[in-house]
Amino acid sequence: MLLFELARKQIKEFATDQGFHSVGFTPADDAQRFPEFCDWLDRGFAASMGYLEKRKDAYRNPQGVLPNCRTLVLLTLPYQGHAWTRSVTKRARHREISSQSHATVGSYANAAEDYHLWIRRRLKPLVRELQAMFPDCHTRAVVDTAPLLERHFASQAGLGWVGKNTMLLNRQIGSYFFLCAILTQADLLKGAESDRDESTGTEPEGVSSSHCGTCTACLDACPTKAFVSPYVLDANRCISYWTIEHRGEIPESMRHSIGPWIFGCDVCQIVCPWNHKAQAKVHDLIVPGSIEQKSDCLHWLSLDQPTFDSLYKKTPFWRTGLHGMQRNAMIVAANLGLQVAIPQIREFTKHSDEHLRELAQWAIGQLSAEGNLS
Repeated sequence: MLLFELARKQIKEFATDQGFHSVGFTPADDAQRFPEFCDWLDRGFAASMGYLEKRKDAYRNPQGVLPNCRTLVLLTLPYQGHAWTRSVTKRARHREISSQSHATVGSYANAAEDYHLWIRRRLKPLVRELQAMFPDCHTRAVVDTAPLLERHFASQAGLGWVGKNTMLLNRQIGSYFFLCAILTQADLLKGAESDRDESTGTEPEGVSSSHCGTCTACLDACPTKAFVSPYVLDANRCISYWTIEHRGEIPESMRHSIGPWIFGCDVCQIVCPWNHKAQAKVHDLIVPGSIEQKSDCLHWLSLDQPTFDSLYKKTPFWRTGLHGMQRNAMIVAANLGLQVAIPQIREFTKHSDEHLRELAQWAIGQLSAEGNLS
């Protein structure tokens, strides 16, 4: 038992040293929320993210990611929340967010490097240490790209609860944090104490209690009414889906709803009371950088492919690609009435991409109409 206790202690110490806020352990059992996940897919709420359906069965149990997995280690890493979180008043959060006149991006993308790369690099030494301690057991670190219901298992491990906005919430750090996991064939829970571990901010064994109460701030504030009910998000209506995951043209019916969001959306986090109470320390190496540039429509519209590759290859924006970011920037420029963007948008009427040409014509039409009205 001493070896397993030592392993848990080393993992907790490592987490603190590397800037992680909390760590929790849970057995690699079948995910209790797997049926809910299947129902969500069957209702078409995954939109065009077909890879979720293709890997559906793997989500049933962590062994779909690591055969013979016995234990999951879940870790949280805080990032700096959106600046609007503390700028809007409690009574008028929805109205004030809707009236913002500046373009913006989801706050998780403001770090200088893609969090997937940063976290994997930080977890490698710990994976090697566990493999040395348990040489007959395979261990793997994952950062939200494997078929794993991370939020469910994090809740099981006592790191928080799944809120009405479907995000994991923690009483100390709200929802502005990355979630990652280490899967191992070692049974790290041997000899585990059932008492609350104050040093990691986790709760006793079992699912964390919900602390959302009767609050519906996230549901009420969503600009596109993407929550069909509490705890259920329809990606077909989600701004983050359209501006990050979706490839190709964004339907005209969705464009005005995107508002000022060039990449992602933080509205349901901005209005969450738990984020107004959060006290998280952000690691120095993932503090935001070049926020004004990333939130500037003109910046994205002026980029060519080599410059985009140079600036953003190791950032979340790489997933969406240059054309996707320019698509988003044109829509936001039109939504905000940025007349100064017309010359750059006009250049896209000659673009090789058919969707960008059509979108440029639409954006110019929107901006010209606003200019005539003013």
